[in-house]
Amino acid sequence: MKLVVFSGTSEGHALCRFLSARGARADVYVATEYGAAVMEPMDGVTVHEGRLDTAEIAARLDADTLLVDATHPYAAAVTDNLRAACARTGAQYERLLRPATTSDGCETVPDTAAAVAWLNAHPGKALLTTGSKELDAYTAVENWRERLYPRVLATASVLQKCEALGFPGAHLIAMQGPFSHEMNVALLRQTGADILVTKDTGASGGFAEKLSAAREVGAIVLVIARPRAETGRTLAEMQAYLAQTLGLAEPKAAQAEALPRFPLFVSLAGKKCVVIGAGKIAARRIGVLKHFGAAVVVVAPEDKAGVGLTHCRGYEKSDLSGAFLAVAATNDRAVNHRIAQDCAALGILCSVADCAGESTFFFPAVCEGGGLTAGVVSRGAAHGKTAAAAKRIRAVLEEMQ
Repeated sequence: MKLVVFSGTSEGHALCRFLSARGARADVYVATEYGAAVMEPMDGVTVHEGRLDTAEIAARLDADTLLVDATHPYAAAVTDNLRAACARTGAQYERLLRPATTSDGCETVPDTAAAVAWLNAHPGKALLTTGSKELDAYTAVENWRERLYPRVLATASVLQKCEALGFPGAHLIAMQGPFSHEMNVALLRQTGADILVTKDTGASGGFAEKLSAAREVGAIVLVIARPRAETGRTLAEMQAYLAQTLGLAEPKAAQAEALPRFPLFVSLAGKKCVVIGAGKIAARRIGVLKHFGAAVVVVAPEDKAGVGLTHCRGYEKSDLSGAFLAVAATNDRAVNHRIAQDCAALGILCSVADCAGESTFFFPAVCEGGGLTAGVVSRGAAHGKTAAAAKRIRAVLEEMQ
């Protein structure tokens, strides 16, 4: 079966890495030069750059093609073209869809035109975080040259477009994301913006960081809703589906997990340990870390298990600063994956609750008694066996007191 991926999102990029690591071959299509530039060379993955219409897409498909649509939730026209091309050729269509996020306390409008109308009815400066594609529409905002601060990609074509539209250079913020809570706060304060215009970009698009920053400075968040309701698979679901459908082998790194983990016992007294997530799994991890004297920092947008949050917001890479170890225990596969990547880049030990292969250490079942401490781990999957063994070891240790 021929595999084709239409990407342009962080989820699409992550899916390509997943496929490459498992020996799959895929043709990956991105619309822009920037989209191609962020795709590092990967074995088995061939990247094609350029926008395609329905006929051009169909010419690359046949009845033996599986097409994964990993385009942005707001790229509705592209999704329509992909669906039409699959229907025309008999190719199988699968949607990789970034989950939507809640936007309680925000002003929500259906599209860009409605956002422009809303801005015309509400005075004040606005930080535009919706990209450059529809930037020309915002020139219909009254006093737009003085009021609007667009945040766009730092590419020559984008900056030329901004200049041609007449946006003052002093109002342009040309940077590549993702943007942290602190960066969003700084930009809102620097520009004096009391309105932040955004789209529902989801967790991987930095929506939580935008929302928390606006709340800190007292700015209004104006959200342009997704163009339509869609159904699709999350990144984790798509990975599992393709692994089963295509019969993909485990990556070499996962095969190396056949080797047992060395049971290193270290002091956590006073060491910064970061837990991202506040559900049941995170709560258990937090309790153990505190028991062993760690200085625990807890980051989550909601305290589901009542653990007590250090930062009530989404994850930011800066959370890892000075950390001895980290625990990724959110309910979002993409966020957990990003935490694992950031920890790897910073040389920080990381336990990933939903992916043993990404964990650089396994969080053990701790057994104590008689002045002794034991830790039990499996090789990543035998959780029931681990729990049973820990129960028996605890009973033995208790008899030694």
